[in-house]
Amino acid sequence: MMGFRRRNRHSLSGKLLLLFIVFAVLLLLLVGGSMRHAFRAHFDTTIQPHLLQYLSYVEQDLGTPPSRKRAKQLSQELNMEILIQDQQGDWSSHGRQLELDKLQIKHRHRIGETNFAMVEVEDDDNYLMVEKNDTRLLFGIPRQERELTPRAHFPLLVLLLVLILLYHATRRLFAPLQTIRAGVQRFGAGELEHRIHVERRDELGELAGSFNAMADDIQQMLEAKRQLLLAISHELRSPLTRTKVATELLDDAEQRAVLHRDLDEMEKLLEELLETERLSTPHRVLNRATHDLQIIITQVLEDFYGERDIRFITPQQECILSVDAARIKLMLKNLLDNALRHSPAGQGVSVELEKIPSGFEIRVCDEGEGIDPQHLAHLTEPFYRVDPARQRETGGYGLGLYLCRMIAEAHGGSLSIDSQRRQGTCIRVGLPDCQK
Repeated sequence: MMGFRRRNRHSLSGKLLLLFIVFAVLLLLLVGGSMRHAFRAHFDTTIQPHLLQYLSYVEQDLGTPPSRKRAKQLSQELNMEILIQDQQGDWSSHGRQLELDKLQIKHRHRIGETNFAMVEVEDDDNYLMVEKNDTRLLFGIPRQERELTPRAHFPLLVLLLVLILLYHATRRLFAPLQTIRAGVQRFGAGELEHRIHVERRDELGELAGSFNAMADDIQQMLEAKRQLLLAISHELRSPLTRTKVATELLDDAEQRAVLHRDLDEMEKLLEELLETERLSTPHRVLNRATHDLQIIITQVLEDFYGERDIRFITPQQECILSVDAARIKLMLKNLLDNALRHSPAGQGVSVELEKIPSGFEIRVCDEGEGIDPQHLAHLTEPFYRVDPARQRETGGYGLGLYLCRMIAEAHGGSLSIDSQRRQGTCIRVGLPDCQK
């Protein structure tokens, strides 16, 4: 209930419905007050003189002193109650005993020697009273039951039905907003090919069309950027190779080693750029094959970290999975390089492989200084660096974790980061079993 209230607290259709209800209440009050005022004015100017004249005729018909017998006949013929108070005592056509001394007089009128008044008794019955000399006559219509009849409920039911129809009409009118919001969320989440389909010719249809036009422009711009980046990366490979060959001709071994390190860094950057752009396209191709993840991790540790003390924790069962082995190795190498770079003297780094219900999870953990929580949500964004100075000692150019996330998502998995200051960082990669 709280979730529904929180979700609909800012609902546009809910606000419109509230406005409809407020408008309906105000309309009822205005119409009711106007009708009441008009009826009262009409009663005072038109009905009241006729009513007083009618009471005069009834009084004359009863005679002086009033005839109880004639009053009984008039009570039956006119379906009203007649009460008489005179020197003969109190009498009622319905046999009712009223304390006439406790009457509450509302309005008084005098015509000649006769006083007319609207009175009310304690049980909320209203009477018209005629006073002349020592005689008092009260005329009253029998009170109906106070329970509402079905006909009395009819206006309320009609009003409720109108409000329900207005609510559904409003919801239908603003229904495209839900589609537009979902489309914006999907586009913002990275589904750049998603478009909003709204079959409307009003302002909401125009809004959806404007969003689709904007999405087309953004996608074309990003695609042009991707193609340019791929072209530049490919073109840089040739001069980079020639530079490596020329470096071998240098006599200074120290200078040659520095140039080799810089060239290797440039080559790694180009490889990461090319790989991330290949994986970012919706038509990415993975060279999947059935592999044992334990063997893949062991090969990476032996080929690149033979002399490093990296703890490898394996499960008891086999870890067979359909993956692109080359890209999984690239992902593991980037994660391990990152962990070793941020661990004191490269110590405390571990790799753990665990079987989970949906597939397998690889965890690469270190015991470094950890990462501030404000950076965690952005670490897998391209070119994001915790150290904005981009010094060589603190890492590369912010593509490593982004590339690892792209590789995990290309396999249908995910990458998440857990970190605490002065306790270390743990990166989790979930790889689902596609055969399930």
